[in-house]
Amino acid sequence: MRKSAGLTLIEVLIALAIVSIAMTAVIKATAQNIRSTHYLQDKMVAMWVGQEVLNEIRAGVRPVPTSDAEEEITNMLGQDWHWQLSAEETPNKRIKKVKIKVFANQKGNEETSPLVTLESYAYHEE
Repeated sequence: MRKSAGLTLIEVLIALAIVSIAMTAVIKATAQNIRSTHYLQDKMVAMWVGQEVLNEIRAGVRPVPTSDAEEEITNMLGQDWHWQLSAEETPNKRIKKVKIKVFANQKGNEETSPLVTLESYAYHEE
């Protein structure tokens, strides 16, 4: 009798099943990595938006907000970023605590949490 030199159909199907399971795991891990990278990119750009506003206040380009919170939109890297700026009194009447919350693509409200919240202190002339 002659020996068979090739693989049987069952062996090929089992090998394909093993490869497909392995590839599914690789694709799932890659998709998760892409989602995480996108979130970190959004968080980094939101940080830039917040720092830009705080630096404008420190440089005197933007006035320190009064009692009401300001809401504006900044376009950075082709995306609109909604932010809320508020100020609080400190024991020193010339220094105010400034707080900015940055939201991605939506107006900030109580139901949504900001991507970034920054706090700083600014000199305020009376």
